[in-house]
Amino acid sequence: MSALRNSRTARVQVRGFATSPNLRVGPESPHFIDVPRILQPSNPVKPRVKGTLPVPRELFPARRADKPRKAYLDAATPLPQTERKVNPKSNDPEKQAFKLKMAVLRRQHLREGLRTLYQRKTSAEEIIFNRSLENQSRRERVLQQPEPEDERLTRSTVVQAMQSKGHSVLADPNREQRLALSKARVEALNQQKEAQRQEDLQSLYMNARTFIINEEQLAAEIDRVFPEGENEAWRNDHQQGENIWNLGTPQTVQSIVNQTRRSETARWDVIQDRVKQLGEQITGGKL
Repeated sequence: MSALRNSRTARVQVRGFATSPNLRVGPESPHFIDVPRILQPSNPVKPRVKGTLPVPRELFPARRADKPRKAYLDAATPLPQTERKVNPKSNDPEKQAFKLKMAVLRRQHLREGLRTLYQRKTSAEEIIFNRSLENQSRRERVLQQPEPEDERLTRSTVVQAMQSKGHSVLADPNREQRLALSKARVEALNQQKEAQRQEDLQSLYMNARTFIINEEQLAAEIDRVFPEGENEAWRNDHQQGENIWNLGTPQTVQSIVNQTRRSETARWDVIQDRVKQLGEQITGGKL
């Protein structure tokens, strides 16, 4: 076995011609080629962090304004109902004492952590609010400051009437008139919608007299429309009925006009319909 191991051992050692440690690496290494480096070190490269951090949870949402208060802390970290003590006769009193100590520390840390996080949140919001106010005041100060003297003296010749007056919005002399007209149009549209709504409600009230609201009325309507026996006119299409399937072909406008001309009853119905519509227009409601 030793002879076999000796036969597999390399007897020739490969060494490079140079004594530099950079050249003792293989071609796959980036240090295989000796690149001269600058004497002044470059800025440290910020390490690339892979992945994305999750969005932190809002600990104090607007719907739970009671979280930093004492009532919430007392409910989240309730004290034991009875006083707990270490039983010296137990199998492991040190473990029991450690558990009691950790329970007290958990309650204490939760209370202190919530208070500290709420203070940090309020201080951060205050800093952001003050910074926003400062930026707004700086912007207003820059917008309201007068034109610098050097710009005024070096500006090209421009007619005074064509120069900007410093207003953010152009003057509108007809603003009040346009607003009044717009308000009148909106009020007229609202009145039209209200009138249409009242008309629809009145129509619903008048048509509700014929609504079927129970099973007895439904059965009576079915018996009236679909009679049994000798009066089964709804089964054929050569007699005039009330169902859509025994009315025959739909009536055209010309047939309706001719029927009105040759029938006194039809003309009377048309006159009564017109009188009814006239009464509805006068009274302002359905008849």
